[in-house]
Amino acid sequence: MEEETTFMLLAAGAALAVAGALGGVARTRAPLAWHAHLPWNGIAFAGVAGVLFAAIHLYTLFRPA
Repeated sequence: MEEETTFMLLAAGAALAVAGALGGVARTRAPLAWHAHLPWNGIAFAGVAGVLFAAIHLYTLFRPA
């Protein structure tokens, strides 16, 4: 993977993590709304996993030899 792909994964992971966190808050405020049935915990987990993967990959890319 190149640097561009890693930065895109980092940005997508951060966006998913934020969306998952905001969706969880929205689910508790309106438990019968349409968005309450979406898997917000899974979305947040996927975002955090993507951010961690991208961060580790960036560390290995830019580590001094």
